[in-house]
Amino acid sequence: MKLIKIIIPIIIILAIYYGVKLYNRYSVIEVEIEKVKAERGDIDVEFNETGYIEPGDSRNIYSPVSGIISEVYINEGNNVKEGDKLVKIQPGMSASDKFIPVEVKSPISGVVMPCAKEDRYSDDKSAIKSPGERVTGQTDYNPTCIMKVANMEKMSVIVNVNEIDILKIKKGMKVDITVDAINKKVKGKVNSISFSSSYSKTYPVKIDIIEKIEALPNMTARVKALIEKKKNVIKIPISALFSENYADYVYIYNPTTKKARKANVTIGIRSDMYIEILNGVKEGDELYTDKPLNIIEEENDKIRKNNKKLSI
Repeated sequence: MKLIKIIIPIIIILAIYYGVKLYNRYSVIEVEIEKVKAERGDIDVEFNETGYIEPGDSRNIYSPVSGIISEVYINEGNNVKEGDKLVKIQPGMSASDKFIPVEVKSPISGVVMPCAKEDRYSDDKSAIKSPGERVTGQTDYNPTCIMKVANMEKMSVIVNVNEIDILKIKKGMKVDITVDAINKKVKGKVNSISFSSSYSKTYPVKIDIIEKIEALPNMTARVKALIEKKKNVIKIPISALFSENYADYVYIYNPTTKKARKANVTIGIRSDMYIEILNGVKEGDELYTDKPLNIIEEENDKIRKNNKKLSI
């Protein structure tokens, strides 16, 4: 009996000691969880993508007949006018074939450039064709591109847009373009959207640069466009939003009880950092960015548990 009287107080003391220790441990964890506030403000939904610059109008130059290049009248980088002679082609399989030579002329005014490489990231250097090289005519199955003439007065940006963002892009949409290589910011407008995707599931979008710019083909350009804007809405950082089974919810902190409450929310538009809350949260609410430990049991959860007990 005496032993029991000694053991019981010891057990009570140990229980209190470890209970306090456990409480302090969880209290520290709660303090460490970051909280953010729901606030009223504007949300800008933006499109950001990186592309490359190319001439707004360029033409690949082909020979109307198959043959051998006998003469090249221009060099890479030369300015030509519409109708200027570019190359002379000797039709036939060899130079001994006595066919009338054909002169190929420029269809537009612009700068002479090499034909575009199939892989623009390849290190292989491309060049315009030289005298003595054989070319196939433009009516052949695989015609030879001799050179390209590009009108550098107007430039465009080509961006490859992923399958999610492509639905946000509309023809005529205004965009901001930044070319870091020349430290220049200019305005642009979406000219065309190709709905033929590549193997990487991206879609080429051509954006016309509205202003004159001293940029070179293949320079990198950053494109930004405002897709949607909402003013004076309740918004929270995306880090405070949780989702499960197609339902969105937050953990709201109650400064009076020091407890957290799980609340379902209805969301609206979202930017890279913020998301609009249509209901479930009010301005000034403090929200956890991670699941807290001291969550108040929801009334619905209690009802479900009681119903479960009754069914048993």
